Amino acid sequence: TAAFAARSIIARTTTGVSSRKQKRGRRALFVVANNTTINGDVNDAEERIIRRLNEQFSIAKSVSFEKEDEGRKSAPFASLTHENGSSAKVYLFGANCASWKQPSGDEVLFVRPDAKWDETVPIAGGIPICFPQFGMNGPMSQQHGFARNMRWEVVGTSADVNPDDPEPAVMFSLKSNEETKKMWPFEFECTYEVTLRRDKLKCEFCVKNCAKELKDELEFTAALHSYIEVVDATDSENVYATGNLKGKSYMDKEIDAKNPPLMTYDENRVTFGTKLVDSIFLNTDPEVLLHVGNGAAVSVENTSGWRDHVIWNPHKNMPQCYKQFACVENACAVKPVVLPGDGYVWKSEMNLSVVTL
Repeated sequence: TAAFAARSIIARTTTGVSSRKQKRGRRALFVVANNTTINGDVNDAEERIIRRLNEQFSIAKSVSFEKEDEGRKSAPFASLTHENGSSAKVYLFGANCASWKQPSGDEVLFVRPDAKWDETVPIAGGIPICFPQFGMNGPMSQQHGFARNMRWEVVGTSADVNPDDPEPAVMFSLKSNEETKKMWPFEFECTYEVTLRRDKLKCEFCVKNCAKELKDELEFTAALHSYIEVVDATDSENVYATGNLKGKSYMDKEIDAKNPPLMTYDENRVTFGTKLVDSIFLNTDPEVLLHVGNGAAVSVENTSGWRDHVIWNPHKNMPQCYKQFACVENACAVKPVVLPGDGYVWKSEMNLSVVTL
C-alpha cells in the first residue's frame, strides 16, 4: 500500500523477487484517521487511547487494540489476527512488532528478558526500527537513532475484503517535531505498515522529506533490527545464517566497533556461539536464511529499498539470553540514503517467512 501520494524514489529495487509474492484478490479497505487528539488524566490515559483506537480503527476478527497484561506495564499495541490462526502484536512505542506467532502458536520473534515496557528505553527485541541512523553511523549520540524510542501514531488499518484470505494490517506514522529537531534538524514523516499475510510478515517502511525545496536533502541510515528466536545459538551445526554471502564485502565490528575493517567474506554461512558476531554485509542479494535449529529457517527478504544485511549475536555480552536468538536485519547501514526535498519518498519492504527444510 502506498504510504504517500507523492513522487518517490527507491534507493534500490530488487529484481527476481516479485514473482514469488502472493497478490491480493481485491484491493484492501483502508480506515483513515482524523486529527482527534486523545487526552485524559494520567491514570486512565492508556484506557482512553485503547478505546479511541478501537473506535476509529478496529476491524472485526482482524485488527484490535489492546494493552499487555503479561508484566509489560500495560503497554498498548495493535493486535493482528489472520484467519489461519497466526497473529502479530505491534506496539505503539517504537512501532515495534514484538510478536509474530505461527498458526501453531510458535513464536518467531524474540524479546529479551531485560526488555522494559515503560517507554523509558527502546523495547529490547521484536523488530525495532533504527532511524535516522544505524548504530552510531550518523550525527546523533543516540544509538540507532530516535524512532525506536518514541511513541508512533496509528493512522490506518486495513483488511483484505476477500473473505477467503483477509490480510490484517496496521499503519503508523512518526513526524518531525520539536523533540526530533533537537536531535536531527530535518522535516520528515515516516510511515511503517505491518501486514500479517497467510505465510509472511510484511513490513513496509517509508521516509518522506517534507522540506519545501528540492535542494534541501536529508541523509539517513536505517535498519529493521529483527530479533529471531532460535533453539540454541551455540549449536553451529543446526543454527546459522546462510545466503549468497561468499565474495561479498563486509565490515566486522567484532574486530573494531568504531572503525570496522572492510573485508571479503569467504563462505556462505555465518555461525554463532564462539564469539560476538556483529557483521554488516554490503550490497547483498535479497534473501538470507536463519536456520533456527528445529528443522526450519526464517527467510529475511529484502523485497525493495534495503541494500545490506546485518547479522548479530551478542555472545557472552548478554549471558542470560544470547543462546536464544540471533538478529538478521535488512539495512542501509553504511552508505546513507540521500533523499531530495519537495515531497520525495524513500520506500522499503521486508518480508519474513518461515521455511520448512
